[in-house]
Amino acid sequence: MTHKIIGIGNAIVDFLSKSEDDFLKKLNVEKGSMSLIDENFVNNLSNLSIEKFSSGGSAGNTIATLAQLGNEVDFIGSVGDDATGKKFIEEIQKSGAIFNGKILQNQKTASSFILVTEDAQRTMLTYLGCASKIDESHFNENDFINAKILYIEGYLWDSSQTILALKKSIDLAKKNNVKIAFSLSDSFCVERHHQDFIDLIKNNVDILFSNEAETLKIAQLNHFDQQKIHDFFIKTNPKITVALTRSEKGCVIINQDKIIEIPTKKIEKILDTTGAGDNFASGFLYYFVRGFDLEKCGEYGNLLAGKIIQKFGARFDSSDIEILK
Repeated sequence: MTHKIIGIGNAIVDFLSKSEDDFLKKLNVEKGSMSLIDENFVNNLSNLSIEKFSSGGSAGNTIATLAQLGNEVDFIGSVGDDATGKKFIEEIQKSGAIFNGKILQNQKTASSFILVTEDAQRTMLTYLGCASKIDESHFNENDFINAKILYIEGYLWDSSQTILALKKSIDLAKKNNVKIAFSLSDSFCVERHHQDFIDLIKNNVDILFSNEAETLKIAQLNHFDQQKIHDFFIKTNPKITVALTRSEKGCVIINQDKIIEIPTKKIEKILDTTGAGDNFASGFLYYFVRGFDLEKCGEYGNLLAGKIIQKFGARFDSSDIEILK
């Protein structure tokens, strides 16, 4: 029985650097957010001391971990014909995933400068390059025939061209009875595309991943209220399953029938929160696609999120995976 998952996302290479709060203020960016930057802004970051250089991207991280755990997975995205793009492809393939995207000639691969402050918060400054250049030709129906889940990141909505292409992927998924999983990605992303995301949740999404801040933005609430959040999502889409992460409080799983609170173990030393949500999604989907109950899915999501924040960077090394299985 196939457990194939297809991920669509921005193909990004991460440059991780330790930072001070004052530097974030100097750049005029909000801690914990993701901001899109242009090439001129990239030049302002040329003096950063880079601690780690590795492939990233929200969906890319989720797909890489699923592949390391033994899932059959494809990643669809775009890279440039440069050294950074080559690195992205090499690392996604090394994880065991299939790179099913495109290499665009004379284009620059996306990069994200991830500034990690002493409190382990990550602030992302992302130059999209050609990552958002995803069109209908990226998708082939044959890839969807044996798939179980299509996983899409919300960051993709920052390009109108990509949104049009994604509609084709959603149509192909529905045609082949593939469940659609969607990550809200970032609270500012939710602000930028609020109505589009509401429409997507209402009409297309089977599984939604969201953290607490993103949930409050999408539901337009001022404080966390489980019942109001449950009622909002079920009113929007009665068939949806929502996996809602709450940092040290664990996660809450919501569907039409119930609200499940799943605590997580206390982490004594957090190094970097980059990739916590991405790896939670990996753990959740790993068991979901195998038909396990939602408690098991949430517990494994908590476990992977808890493990990745004890590392610097958003991806596991191959040596980490054996203790995670």
